[in-house]
Formats: sequence, structure tokens, C-alpha cells
Amino acid sequence: MYGLCSLLLNSDREPYNVNMKILPWLALPLLFIVAYFAVPRLKNQPKGESEVPAIQPLETAAVPRIEPVTLSVSPTALIQGEPALITVDGLVSTSAIQSFTLDDKPLVTFVDEEQLAALVGIDLHRNPGLYAIVLILKDGRVIKEKIEVTQRAVATAEFDIPEQLGGNTPQAEQELTSTLSQDTALLNSITATISPEKLWNGQFQLPLGGSPVVTDVYGYSRKTGSVNLSHNGTDFRAPEETPVYAMNSGKIAFAKSFRNYGNTVIIDHGLGIMTLYMHLSKINVRSGEITKKGDLIALSGNTGYSLGPHLHLSVRIGGFSIDPLKFIELMNAQ
Repeated sequence: MYGLCSLLLNSDREPYNVNMKILPWLALPLLFIVAYFAVPRLKNQPKGESEVPAIQPLETAAVPRIEPVTLSVSPTALIQGEPALITVDGLVSTSAIQSFTLDDKPLVTFVDEEQLAALVGIDLHRNPGLYAIVLILKDGRVIKEKIEVTQRAVATAEFDIPEQLGGNTPQAEQELTSTLSQDTALLNSITATISPEKLWNGQFQLPLGGSPVVTDVYGYSRKTGSVNLSHNGTDFRAPEETPVYAMNSGKIAFAKSFRNYGNTVIIDHGLGIMTLYMHLSKINVRSGEITKKGDLIALSGNTGYSLGPHLHLSVRIGGFSIDPLKFIELMNAQ
């Protein structure tokens, strides 16, 4: 310090020479100051860490969860002439479906209480065996299931031609055969129509009040002369002019008379489901009208190929006649 002070106070020296000698002495304290502030910062640095920021891992995109889709069939095994309900678990709409078939034929699906399903009518004359159900989704998944159809034991009963249709004569038998073909062709053209929307709501009810009594079951064969006719419905005891009610809501697809089926009402419930009421004495509705479950649509009778007052009830799915009682049982079990 003494040397530094003497240099500063000695005014005989030249300014240039004085500055050159002072500069090293001034720089040395400055270096000590810089070192002093730098050392604490290094000491506070956590062990093993550097001032270089750590590399953060890249965020990966979330993979969407694929919901499992399965098929179930009820009943699991059925006989010729019965209905089946196919449910699709894991889907609540048809938007993800590319195709849905039974035996390579398209199935008509519907949504009921957030459950995607399809109804199938097994024809009375379909060959027994296993039939493939195939659901193909738009994402490429293929889901398969099978329906087993077994043989129906068919009974045969003798049946007369009613007097109003000519009685048991060869001429009446021939006329019955030819006109029945015409009636059936018209009936098939009506019931084969697939309405694009579901018109029914909830359970299906029997078309007669009280506790209806079955007089003739579905599926047996009626032998009339040389002609065998399958009974494609269920007959209920119903005295003349017994009220007949709509089994569910829908649209009246037909309300006229056939020669052999008599006065007939057909209700379209949508998606290929139709109920048929035959041999009526009076029709209370007209084609094109909208009806609701429980509405009075007709009175029972004895018209057409009938041997006494009764109500003949048929149910068709996709144009195939199925057992009406099995249909009600299936639909009301859901």
C-alpha cells in the first residue's frame, strides 16, 4: 500500500509511466472480487448437476381404447319357424358397421334402450343346420357367431274345404289351389317390404282381451284332399264379432279381403316385422293409417278358408311366417 500511495502522490513522474505501473495492482483486487462471487454459486449447485438443462422426454400421443364387440343369440338353438334375437354388445349405433349378415343375407338392426340388435325369422321350411352370423366393422374387425336350426316335428291333420268355398269337391280343391297361390303372392309382396324405421314400442300384447285360448297351433300340416297346407299362424277361440286389438303400434299396410284368408288386417311395425289378423267379420281401419298398441282394429269372424268363428294370427319377420307365441315370448323377455 505504501508503494501504491507513493506512486500516486509522486507528481514528478510522467502520467503514462505512472498508469502502466498502477494497472497490475488494480487488476489483482478485481480478480479476487470476481472469484469471491463465483465460488458460492458453484458450491450451491446440487451435486451431479450442471448448468446444462436436462433433456425432457418427448410426450407420446394417447392410443385410443378399442372397445370389444361381441355377438349373442337368443335362443341359442331354435327349431324351424321360430324367431331369434341377435344382440351386439359393445356398440350402441350402426355407424361403426360395414356389414351384418346371416347366411350372407343382410340383417336389419335396431336400437332399443341403448342395445343394438337384429331380429331374425327362421322360415318353417329352412333346412336344419348351422348358419353363420358375420359382423364386419369399418375398422376391419370381423366378429362371427352361429345360429343352430333344428328340425321341427310336423303333425298332419285332415281338413275340409269350407262350404262357403265349395266344400270337398275336386273343383273346389282345384280352385283353392289356384286362388291360394294368388293370395299368397300378394301377401308375400306386402310382408316382404322392409320399413326403414322402428315403429313398435315396448312389449307386444295378444290381440284378444282376457286370457285367449289357442285352438290350433303354429306349424302343423293341413291335408285338404291332395293338397297339404302349412298352418303359418296360431288360431284363437273367438266368437263372432269379438274385438281384435293391435298387438303394438305401427302402420296399417293392408285392410281388405282375400278369397281364402278372408277379411284381413296387416300392421307394419317397422324393420320387417308385421302382424296379420285373418278371417275377420269387420275391419275398423284403413290402409295407411297409424295405429297404436291396444287400438281396436277389427272384429273376429268366419270369412274365407275357415270352419268356424276364430281369429287367425300370423307374425312375419322379413317376409317369413314364424310362431306368434314364440315371437311374443322372445320380445317380451327383453
